[in-house]
Amino acid sequence: MFESTERLEWKVQKRDEELITEFSSKTEVEEQVPKVCMNNYMTIRRETADILPECVIRKILCFLSFKEAAQLSILSKTWLQAWLTHPNLNVTVDYHGNNLDIVDNIMKRYRDGIIPIEKFELSHFDSSSQGFPLIDKWFDIALQNGVKDLAFNVPKYSSYRLPIFKILATKSLRELVMWGCHLKHTSLTSGVVNCNSLRLLSLSYVTLGEKMLQTLLNSCPLIVSFVCDYCDGLEKIELVNLQNIKSISIWKGRNQQVKIHAPTLEHLSYFSVPKESSMLDMLDVPNLVSLEYKGDQIPETFVDANFQWSCYPKRLILESTSKTIASFMDRLMYMKSPNHSTPNGSKSLHSQLKDVKVYKLDLSGQLVEFRSEERATRILKEGEKFYFTLEW
Repeated sequence: MFESTERLEWKVQKRDEELITEFSSKTEVEEQVPKVCMNNYMTIRRETADILPECVIRKILCFLSFKEAAQLSILSKTWLQAWLTHPNLNVTVDYHGNNLDIVDNIMKRYRDGIIPIEKFELSHFDSSSQGFPLIDKWFDIALQNGVKDLAFNVPKYSSYRLPIFKILATKSLRELVMWGCHLKHTSLTSGVVNCNSLRLLSLSYVTLGEKMLQTLLNSCPLIVSFVCDYCDGLEKIELVNLQNIKSISIWKGRNQQVKIHAPTLEHLSYFSVPKESSMLDMLDVPNLVSLEYKGDQIPETFVDANFQWSCYPKRLILESTSKTIASFMDRLMYMKSPNHSTPNGSKSLHSQLKDVKVYKLDLSGQLVEFRSEERATRILKEGEKFYFTLEW
């Protein structure tokens, strides 16, 4: 039986061989016996794996990452074939470009077989420019094969110029994630494109100017989610005329002014550089549900000098200094008081804050309510998050 399994290309792994030898020496059982048992297990596993039709196997692999799907490809030839046509590609070019040919062969197989690509994640860490023509070719293949989600990660020192407007001209694109790209000197002459299919635009450590940012936003006016994290080259970030925007996340760089005019906005995460004023201006955000803020100073746009809120979030997450949090709690409690009025003695023009509940995380990671008597004793820790629920 064991000889027949070897003819079927079943091999005992080196570590398994060592364990079998050790087991046999201790139990005086011939080594062939555990090998046959292992063979039976492998045979049963293969036969069980092939019970599923290939279409179902493909569907299963679609919910897994490229690496996880690769691990399952050893189950059988059917699983291997399904993995070879996996719609989600995640490839990384190493620091010395040693695997450029491997990645290129993979992309050629997808091109020649016209294999649909749902998601294409490319990380390029090679410090040389020898792979740049190949990157252009890989992007072309992904775009031609109907890619929907595209993610590109490159070190900030890279001189590669991303063909951003060619990418945005793709009608199938739903998500575009860029990390470390340099768009500062990209020509805007071909920047008139409409990517009405795009729903997520994420820029992290991307270098670009205000004109380029506005061109990108104008090219995809129907995005639902926007991320801008530590992007260099921007003195101001203006988010206006985004018709369907629901979620915005901004990690602000130094001296960056942020202006948001978004009637449809529901979720805002805003993180300011330590020891710097927030420089956040929010206008017309009546549908805001949750607001997350991290910074040393509470933006005046939350509660201005007349104690008027420019937005009415139901949930607020605040991470700041203990002094700032304590001051903010006092302000909320004052607004909640029945006799609340503006400093000049007039009643607030906006709906009065009816109820405030404050929570923090305990040692087990569960939210527990922060009682009013605790607020009075100022049991606050630096950098601690507090969760507020507000009723208007």
